[in-house]
Amino acid sequence: MDFREPEELLLLRETARRLTDEVFRPKAAHWDRTTEAPVENLRHLALHGLAGITIEERFGGAGGSVVHAVAAIEEVARGCTATAAFILANCVSAEILQAMGSEAQKQRYLPGLAEGRFVGAWAMTEADAGSAATELRTRARADGNGHYLLDGTKQFITRAGVAGFFIVFARLGDAPGARGVTAFIVDRDTPGLSLGRRDVHMGLRGGASAEVVLRECRVPADSMLLPAGQFGRLMSGLNQARVLNPGMCLGIADEALRLATLHVQTRRQFGQALADFQGLQWMLADMAVKVDAMRLLIYRAAAQLAAAHPDGAHNAAIAKAYSGEAAFEVVDAAMQLHGGYGYSSELPLERMLRDVRAFKIGGGSTQIMKNRIASGLFRRNPA
Repeated sequence: MDFREPEELLLLRETARRLTDEVFRPKAAHWDRTTEAPVENLRHLALHGLAGITIEERFGGAGGSVVHAVAAIEEVARGCTATAAFILANCVSAEILQAMGSEAQKQRYLPGLAEGRFVGAWAMTEADAGSAATELRTRARADGNGHYLLDGTKQFITRAGVAGFFIVFARLGDAPGARGVTAFIVDRDTPGLSLGRRDVHMGLRGGASAEVVLRECRVPADSMLLPAGQFGRLMSGLNQARVLNPGMCLGIADEALRLATLHVQTRRQFGQALADFQGLQWMLADMAVKVDAMRLLIYRAAAQLAAAHPDGAHNAAIAKAYSGEAAFEVVDAAMQLHGGYGYSSELPLERMLRDVRAFKIGGGSTQIMKNRIASGLFRRNPA
């Protein structure tokens, strides 16, 4: 096992970090304060090959693996979580399109993602179908003229306010559970699709989250990704998200650790630097252990997913379950070490804490990940 990063990954990381420091970080507080999505940053991501980092070169992408995407998202998340989330959105959309989409669907959407002209949104969650996604109620029915009509309401759809298209999950026919679920690609301007209530969340305020309302929304039959009954394959599109989501956790946590390390060396109390107090040194050490453990778990899972290793999905769940919890603890400790300054909006820590809290829920909650991990253990060790 060689833990040294190859040269191209180091160059990618350097590019992403420089772009973050020069362009994304200075306006991160603005997007949070105004609750605007940083759409202007899509152009910068595209110019540096980050918008289409996992998209095939023939569609204008960089042709990188999920490992490259994790490195990029880690560096961007250090400065602006909302911008880093655009990379996740494009990677998840690209993964499902490249794996399951028709050639026409790929030609229609992948170049635009790579060029930063739009982003996609994953429209699955409903009021009564969050973690239990197979209980969704959005319906699709054939109209007899080569189209389907979609009816239903999706909730908490991140980037709904700025998405160019949606991957909409719907139930086709009367088959219960996963057997009746399929997915359609639905353009934003399709008649019958509208946005409902806009969400105001604790964090990720630049995420443009909103309801997506479908009322007799008519889509062509060739917009269907897969026939009903292949829910498991559709959900495999979330495997990348389960390392990219932790990648954002890692970037935020490592940045919080950096800020805390600098602060305790320069801040003086009781006639000495905070760094001289053993109790605070132990806090920093605990934070460093958690950040390092996150990094090892995340990059192991990403490398396995990139290599189509059979343990990739299992270890992605482990990485996500650990990273969401650990990152929140690291940022919270960094805030504590900063005292009242950490709690002030003049520093980024309070925003980082609000942002990172979402990752214990979004993309599969910690508890769902633990169920997934346990299921994997049972399959490996049947009684």
